[in-house]
Amino acid sequence: MELANLWLPDQARIEGIRQAKKSDAEAVLHLLKTAVYTHLHVDWYLPGDWIGSPGFLVLPKQATKQNSLAAKLFQTGSDIDACLIATPDPLPAAWVRTVAIHKATNAKETLANLLLNVLPVLRQQGVTQLAWLPVETWPSEWLPEWGFCRGSEIETYIKEDRELPALPNVPGLTIRQVQSTDYDALAALEAVSFAPIWRQSARALAVARSQSLSFDVALLDGDVVGYQLSARAEAGAHLVRLTVHPKKQGLGIGTALLRHAFTYYYRRGLYTVSLNTQIENGNSQKLYQRFGFEPTQQRLPIWVLDIA
Repeated sequence: MELANLWLPDQARIEGIRQAKKSDAEAVLHLLKTAVYTHLHVDWYLPGDWIGSPGFLVLPKQATKQNSLAAKLFQTGSDIDACLIATPDPLPAAWVRTVAIHKATNAKETLANLLLNVLPVLRQQGVTQLAWLPVETWPSEWLPEWGFCRGSEIETYIKEDRELPALPNVPGLTIRQVQSTDYDALAALEAVSFAPIWRQSARALAVARSQSLSFDVALLDGDVVGYQLSARAEAGAHLVRLTVHPKKQGLGIGTALLRHAFTYYYRRGLYTVSLNTQIENGNSQKLYQRFGFEPTQQRLPIWVLDIA
């Protein structure tokens, strides 16, 4: 049975959903400030960065009989009732990056319509999975009805003491700041290290560099084998990413990268450090616990829809 038949009866279908245009930017920004339901994916991009992407959909305000003449006579721009941004970066997985719905009335049906309109677009691009990391609880009430499965959970860890494990001796290892010529190699490292929904593209890494606190690359005998990426946080520093090539794990590269990052934090007076990791990522948790990170029991679910 088609998803449309599973999700929505005919009377709940909404017409007029379309791809966002540059002229919608101001209306979308206003919607994000006033919407009853909002979702913003935690990454390096702003919603406006996706204008022109096929997966950026908007629902213009529906004119009523009473105001349709006024709307024709006094057009003031493209007012938007709802929007959805779902984009891959990189393929074959996509994230729901932004949702905004102006009214609580029929919000569930509105979101279902937006999702049903974006799925064919994503399939055409070669997307096989659509993932959603809800920071607020409201999407989790509806997503299971639409075929989303709970894939994992993200847990926050925090470190407030200043004790660090010994620096390992790794022959041939050097650590330096990232360079623009590293992005393709780092994206290839991501591809062999993570499942599709967790991978970072070369483009995303380039965007991240300008917003990062520190961004270091580990080279073993001249080859890129790992990196760490950190950002400023309200309480100090946040370790966004620590990646080591699967075939080079266990050599002490991750420990060396993390110690290098902590040295940088402490020089700048940043003594509280946080990070997020998947609850099933046991190897990473062992490393973080050796550094004194402790789980906070703050967890966020990951919802995944297979759309191949």
